[in-house]
Amino acid sequence: MLLNAKRLVLRNFNDSDLDTFLAYRNDPEVARYQGWSLPYSREKGKQFILEMRDVHAPKQGQWLQLAVELKETGNLIGDVAFCIKDDDARQAVIGFTVASSYWRQGFATEALTTLLDYLFMDIDLHRITADCDTENMGSWKTLERLGFRREAHFVESLLIGKEYISEYYYGLLQREWRARAAFRDC
Repeated sequence: MLLNAKRLVLRNFNDSDLDTFLAYRNDPEVARYQGWSLPYSREKGKQFILEMRDVHAPKQGQWLQLAVELKETGNLIGDVAFCIKDDDARQAVIGFTVASSYWRQGFATEALTTLLDYLFMDIDLHRITADCDTENMGSWKTLERLGFRREAHFVESLLIGKEYISEYYYGLLQREWRARAAFRDC
């Protein structure tokens, strides 16, 4: 898969991404609100890339993660992911991770805009959801900036390590995205 944005390319992972991928996966600031534990091993990283590098189309019920590459330098700066729901082929869940040195530069918004265009416009999804830790202000502000609606607040609902965290759940409909896209294109 290959999706182009203004400053970014969303693409399949490749073997040369391993060291950069491991660097941001092992950054405590990046991992703080994610579901993986530290240290994130080299073997685990190799297995992840092996699983993702040759996936060229979404499969219902399976996560597809795309590398986010900075066009200007060719550097891997993070990844975006989606999973089309098992019980409804027109709904998906998304997620995203950006290396901390690239935070607060609009890269997550740009990468997700490109991904949402693909999911809503190209494969005609009806609804996309996302969730995040209530303390992960960067993530929930990004989702809200993109037009996601906060639909739920679950208190101490998810066990991460030895601690229960609270989560926000967000949703966005295709018609809402199309309305925003029409305004964006004016």
